[in-house]
Amino acid sequence: MCGIAGAWTDDPAAAGRAVERMCRAMVTRGPDGAGVALLEATGGTLALGNRRLAVIDPSPAGRQPMRDPARGTVIVFNGFIANFAELRARLLQEGERFTSHCDTEVVLKAYGRYGPACVGALRGMFAIAIWDPRAETLFLARDPFGIKPLYYWQRGDRLLFASQVKALLASGLVPPELSAEGLETFLAFGGVREPLTAIASVYALPAGHTAVVRRGRLQLTRFWHPPCTPDLGMGWAAAARSLRAELADAVARYVTSDVPLGLFLSGGLDSSVLAALAAAALGPSQLVGVSLVADAAGEELAAMRAVAQAVGAKHVVVPLPWSEVARWLPQVFVAMDQPTFDGVNTYAVARAASGSGLKVALSGLGADELFDGYGYRRRVIALEWVRFLAERFGVARPASAVAGRLLPGRKGEKACAWLEGQLPAGAAHELLRRLFLPREVERLRRRAAPSPAEGRMTALLDLEGYTRDVLLRDADCMSMAHGLEVRVPFLDQTLVEFVARLPIGLRQAAGKRLLVEAARDLLPPAVLARHKRGFVLPIDRWLRGPLRREVEATLRAPPGAVAELLDRDEMLGLWRRFLVGGGSWHGVWALYVLCRWVASLAGAAWGADQCASCT
Repeated sequence: MCGIAGAWTDDPAAAGRAVERMCRAMVTRGPDGAGVALLEATGGTLALGNRRLAVIDPSPAGRQPMRDPARGTVIVFNGFIANFAELRARLLQEGERFTSHCDTEVVLKAYGRYGPACVGALRGMFAIAIWDPRAETLFLARDPFGIKPLYYWQRGDRLLFASQVKALLASGLVPPELSAEGLETFLAFGGVREPLTAIASVYALPAGHTAVVRRGRLQLTRFWHPPCTPDLGMGWAAAARSLRAELADAVARYVTSDVPLGLFLSGGLDSSVLAALAAAALGPSQLVGVSLVADAAGEELAAMRAVAQAVGAKHVVVPLPWSEVARWLPQVFVAMDQPTFDGVNTYAVARAASGSGLKVALSGLGADELFDGYGYRRRVIALEWVRFLAERFGVARPASAVAGRLLPGRKGEKACAWLEGQLPAGAAHELLRRLFLPREVERLRRRAAPSPAEGRMTALLDLEGYTRDVLLRDADCMSMAHGLEVRVPFLDQTLVEFVARLPIGLRQAAGKRLLVEAARDLLPPAVLARHKRGFVLPIDRWLRGPLRREVEATLRAPPGAVAELLDRDEMLGLWRRFLVGGGSWHGVWALYVLCRWVASLAGAAWGADQCASCT
């Protein structure tokens, strides 16, 4: 895991300075080393930079930028290739020679042997940049699910890329201007929707895509598509056995590490399954489970301890009182690469894991999306049918009035918006994931909201939205703020492709039944029978208590860039409504986070009218 950066310009000195600045802005991503290479090309200079977190072969042989002496190609790489050992063996048989045992060199040699098609041989999480002097091209690639980030900015023949948006701003070449379009997606979903970012003219290289850059011109190509048609005609028993085998194989690959490794242990099904399989692959004495306890949650703590004892792992429990949170909360907004209404919990557990001596941690992220742990499939079907019947019989307006009276709080508001047509038919999943509804965005933005996107339903829809744009982005920036590599075995490409090809009734059965059946003999029955409970920090209580004065002051005098785009009176109205119990904490927290994130962009020309509480 690392931070990578690059600049293609017609000024060698400017390219080198920009990359050095970007690398300095990513020191926590790679505390184990750094390097910059200047590469001459026709019509310009390419500078490649890296900050290294040494996990696989931490010797000097793994330093980056890394050059292939036989071909002259140069790579900077961020990520982990789960099948690098077998790919290395294959390349050795084909005549390649290696000077290290790290996965970076395997990727470099695979490109030399197969060209851009090498990404089809990679299994894992990655963001890659390779300079090929033979064709005078820069090759960029990002893994199928966007686990590892890669952002770029282009102006004429000048191109910059980096692992973080804030690193691009640190280059001194990217104008620090908020993206109104990106901001609207943040308001809608709690995280900026890719390929947009919160900064104008900065874009994410889309997940599952490559790009070839010639003389500063970038051309995108999609290399991975999710399986669309279920074609594995399996029953419960066969599917559970096959899933168990796929999971065991994935976890065995993802525990490969030359530095201390552990996992985030919540006591829920997903992390418990990972703990059991990781302990089997490593040996229980080698596994460390890190648990975060925000309140005196006896039942959750007992479940965590039961899992650790069952698999034989060392268990580290980290309490999280407000006094501790208050001490490091300002640093969360510094670590936050783009505004997100989530992420504080990830920062906290990553901090705990790093403080426990870990350099790599497994996370159960992705299991809910694969096995419908949120129960969205049934809710989407119900919403679409209610909408269809209400429109068919011309009772949408009365039905909306009834829903508003019968359903409490946010559920009622969303039901009314759905029946009133604020989102198109087919967009029920988007409704469930919405932070602010279309008309709420309209009021905050003081203008008509953009037309909602066409509704769509796919087996991996959440992997393209909330998981990629919130959870994975948070996991990356918050863990890397502590020099910690987070791996997500449930999002192993081979595993996801297998699950996606199962009949929907199996993979999305209530209670993640298929995953339960696959792990039946691994865990205590009480763990398997636990109802899903997401880990949620008591932010509602913090907003009404120790954070109340600061949040109110921030919303009264937001940073200038926010005040230009959002209606301050509307923000304050949402805050007052929350205080009297008339709204969810999610919205006001998101607005506060946005202000703090903008204020964290030190050195950018946001204006001098930022309030003291935001600095």
